[in-house]
Amino acid sequence: MGVNSLQWYHIPSLGKVGEIALLAGDEWHHCYHVMRLSTGDSIILTDGKGSCMEGRIMKATSNEGLIELIIDRHEDFSNHRGYKLSIGFAPTKNIDRTEFAVEKLVELGVDEICFLDCKHSERNRIRPDRFEKIIVAASKQSRKIVFSKMIDFTTPLKYIQQKKYEQPEIEMLCCHLDPGSKPVFENYLPGKDALLLIGPEGGFSPDEIEMMTALKAKLVHLGPFRLRVETAAIAACANIHLINEIHYRSSKQ
Repeated sequence: MGVNSLQWYHIPSLGKVGEIALLAGDEWHHCYHVMRLSTGDSIILTDGKGSCMEGRIMKATSNEGLIELIIDRHEDFSNHRGYKLSIGFAPTKNIDRTEFAVEKLVELGVDEICFLDCKHSERNRIRPDRFEKIIVAASKQSRKIVFSKMIDFTTPLKYIQQKKYEQPEIEMLCCHLDPGSKPVFENYLPGKDALLLIGPEGGFSPDEIEMMTALKAKLVHLGPFRLRVETAAIAACANIHLINEIHYRSSKQ
């Protein structure tokens, strides 16, 4: 069985090749009771922070498994992308739509997701534990060894200020369907870190737009149509990756 066919599991910390790891809780329940894996079977373990190991089950009980770490696999699944992508969006009233957006953003590849507290927001509370589980599951599904970071509610202004402090050269793009907005590809320089901001149903308020543009956020659109929040977030993420992929391929010709 090739390494890409192995089941993936999350463990808080990983040791070195030759050491033994303990897998328990929901991850072991899925491994042992759902997938029916047992002694001698191989799996992939990741801590979600960049470490990734192939392991072999040495001992299996109904509650936990002892896994021998046999091969360091972090190079096989490392993401060598040269830019970071952060997305802030206002959660929807229907929480299922927000969960769908987070799942797909993680699968597409995003470094950070922030829930925005806007003037027109329909929701100002979520269950962080629920979204952490979604992030872990989507990361394992899409074979990522560095999990997306999640930031609880903050205003668009505070989030922009935070990102500018952390990443001074970041490109800040505010998705806002307005006559003065330009397509993403006209306002984003490939290879640069990007922050994309998506407002609630009804959009950002005029005051929020004014404050964000005062901090050098650029107004962009995702096409001629008005999109739902979760659609806009996914489309914006895909746009950034596509722009970078086209630039990379053209530079190699």
